[in-house]
Amino acid sequence: MTDIWNRSIIVVKDKKDIKFAPDTFLNDCEWESHGQYDSLQFVNPNVKVLSVQFTKVGEKTYKAFPNLEWIIVRQHGFDNVNLSECEKRGIGVVNTKPFAQSTANWINQYIEDTDRLALIGYGAIGRKVKHTDYVEIVGRHTRVSDEVNTIVVSVPPEGNDYLIGSNLLSNFKGKLISVSRASVLDNHALMKNIKNISHAYIDTLDSYFREELLTTGKVTYGKHTAFNYNFTYENNVEYFSDLEKTIKDCLDNKVEKPILPRGERITF
Repeated sequence: MTDIWNRSIIVVKDKKDIKFAPDTFLNDCEWESHGQYDSLQFVNPNVKVLSVQFTKVGEKTYKAFPNLEWIIVRQHGFDNVNLSECEKRGIGVVNTKPFAQSTANWINQYIEDTDRLALIGYGAIGRKVKHTDYVEIVGRHTRVSDEVNTIVVSVPPEGNDYLIGSNLLSNFKGKLISVSRASVLDNHALMKNIKNISHAYIDTLDSYFREELLTTGKVTYGKHTAFNYNFTYENNVEYFSDLEKTIKDCLDNKVEKPILPRGERITF
């Protein structure tokens, strides 16, 4: 392993998905895969690109890969990567959005043709949500018209703490569907107004007021499973081709719309 390790320019952490990669995956690159909890005991100055799914990226990673240029997160959220530390080191960060369709499918099972929608968040997931005859594209704002009877929330957590709170929920009497991280939803506001809401379908739910909300019978808790709703890695050509393209774009420094662009490296 050490010979491959010393030559690898790409390291892929977390094997839950990579074990299903086709034989042709990155066959023209030097790369190595490791499990989520595998220890990084070697220093490899050759590594330019690191891809993770759930592994947290911290000081040990930076020491193991002192010349790292890009981190690719293979999920929609990227809170396992400290962006400020990456910025100090000039490391760019980009995420793939492999679960957009499966997450939208989880949402769509709760949407009826007669629903009048407000989509709070219109990114990779929001654009794949089933559109009815009435749709308001709200973006990250929380003003919806009185015509709306179903609110769909799919905004990222960054900068959106408690975005869905009393301002939106106090006068809302329809259906709430959220696949955003728990921090986006104010559970206290939801509990306070739950009697007016017809039903809430929440994929991630913080612990505070969780039990109280669930005992109302008006909350369906997804337990953070929306992302892989009817999803499989096996024989998923699109998943691995998109990941391979992102890796090669990083190697060529041709990444479009990164979370954090590469910058100047500060000496530590």
